[in-house]
Amino acid sequence: MKGNARFLSLLALLSLSALAQPGPPPPGNPPPPPAAPQAAPYQDYRHMVRAQREVARAQYLAGLVRPSPLKGEADGLLRWAQGLQTQDPFRAKELAAAAANIYEGLLLVEGAPYPPVPRGPEGWSRAYEAPYRAQEAIARTEMEAVYYRVNNPLVRRLLEEAKRLLSQGNDLAKAEAAHRLARAAHHLIKAERGF
Repeated sequence: MKGNARFLSLLALLSLSALAQPGPPPPGNPPPPPAAPQAAPYQDYRHMVRAQREVARAQYLAGLVRPSPLKGEADGLLRWAQGLQTQDPFRAKELAAAAANIYEGLLLVEGAPYPPVPRGPEGWSRAYEAPYRAQEAIARTEMEAVYYRVNNPLVRRLLEEAKRLLSQGNDLAKAEAAHRLARAAHHLIKAERGF
């Protein structure tokens, strides 16, 4: 008798749990899409800190460069980045990085004093790799611009200027400047696509 009572109480519990589960959605109505995951607060903070750091670096470099049309473009990017720091820190970081790379490229073209050339683990100078790094950066940025269908005229202008600098012979400073301008174009593409 006790075995039957246990069996009946177990059967009643199973039937109640089956009733508590939601059934399938009615035919013709698709289920609602799952909610998009929210970014963790520390990721937003990290992007904000990086944006502030890039804006500060670009502001410092802006004071070292002589006025030119390309400097005017970089100044515009820097102002835009400053306005986006709290609303869209990722885009602000990328715009400020693009401006900083333009400033660095202009400093190299002007022949202004610049930090020492980085050296590899064996002590050889990485400056001799500048033409190859510039070619690689230009090719990569051009491919990304085609892939993501970027129609930003500043990206095209930076790539053209990088190619022009690279074609001017064996000047390592101009090759490094071309590399910086290609990197600036790459940062603009990242800012436009949002990742």
